[in-house]
Amino acid sequence: MKILFVQDSLGTGGAERSNAELWYFLKEKGISIKIIVLDHRHEGVQQEILNKGFDVVFLKPGNFLGQSKNIAEIIKDYRPDLVQSVLFRATMRVRAAKLFAKFYHLESLVSCPYDEVRFQDAQINSTALKLYKFFDQISESKGTDRFVAITEEVKNHYIQKLKIPAKKIEVIYRGRKKNAFLKDKEQVRNKLRDALGIKQNDLVFVHVGRQEFAKGHINLLEAIAKVDHELAQYNVRFIFCGRKGNATKEIEDFLENKKIQTELKFLGHRNDIYEILVASDVFVFPSLYEGLGGALIEAQAAGLPVICSDIKVFREVVNINENALFFEKNNTSELGDCLTKMAKSQKLRFSMGVKSVDNYNRKFQIEKIHSQMLGLYQQITD
Repeated sequence: MKILFVQDSLGTGGAERSNAELWYFLKEKGISIKIIVLDHRHEGVQQEILNKGFDVVFLKPGNFLGQSKNIAEIIKDYRPDLVQSVLFRATMRVRAAKLFAKFYHLESLVSCPYDEVRFQDAQINSTALKLYKFFDQISESKGTDRFVAITEEVKNHYIQKLKIPAKKIEVIYRGRKKNAFLKDKEQVRNKLRDALGIKQNDLVFVHVGRQEFAKGHINLLEAIAKVDHELAQYNVRFIFCGRKGNATKEIEDFLENKKIQTELKFLGHRNDIYEILVASDVFVFPSLYEGLGGALIEAQAAGLPVICSDIKVFREVVNINENALFFEKNNTSELGDCLTKMAKSQKLRFSMGVKSVDNYNRKFQIEKIHSQMLGLYQQITD
């Protein structure tokens, strides 16, 4: 079997990390893989994938039609059994490549791009987003043969927003590797906390996500400010991991104008997230919308109790009041209450942490997910 993958970049996102893990699996199974990438990225999985010897082609900069023709030429030369695309720019070019070459196109659906919340983002041009949706909808029927969505919520989003027939969309969750550091939790915890200048008896709340509107950093910071005094009583510290983005300026302005006593550490992009999670006590995820929220899976694999916004997709990923406390999206008072509730109760943190590992093992082990993906490929190519 030969598969050609086309995606925007090999950056820091969940889709990029998930595909990288899938490629390792497919390579071990003897499946031939070629990867087309639109953009170079210094942060993310790019160097890792190149170092592992994968066949990666970076498209030359050019206009939309020129890059689509380039993809078509690569397809003609490589002759894959199927082409899988992920993320909007790559997908639209693969769809257009069908004008110049014949191939089977499997498209990954990894987010809810037309969620109403996106139109509230000051960084988003709502007119442009409506145009993207229009072109997405008119090109889908001829440009894509089948879809694979990472959650039921993502599937339903595309059925509702683009009128894609349900029978055309398969749902396969995104998985994550087991956290190999969990078995040495105390050792990892002590070493990493020493490196970060955090006391061993401090209570560490961690957030993982690039600094973008969707990740809800400002909501979390406002909630911390509201319960600042209570958090101090329990020696709470916050760690933020994730590259800078469109929300960075707003975050910096907020912190300059709002003096928060609780210690906040912004670590930027990190390659040791699994260790950081194991060294932490609580995972906080105040996203406004997500396709799945891969960091939530990683947090559960690390045995962390979760605090997250009550958006539909998270009810597929974690279990309310079993391993996660939910708060109404954008409700910073409720979020503050969740922070203090989790800080007060070691018993709650422990019981939810145990259930997090159980939920991960049941639903998100990467070996199970990869086997499902391979089964889909075999079904398509048989």
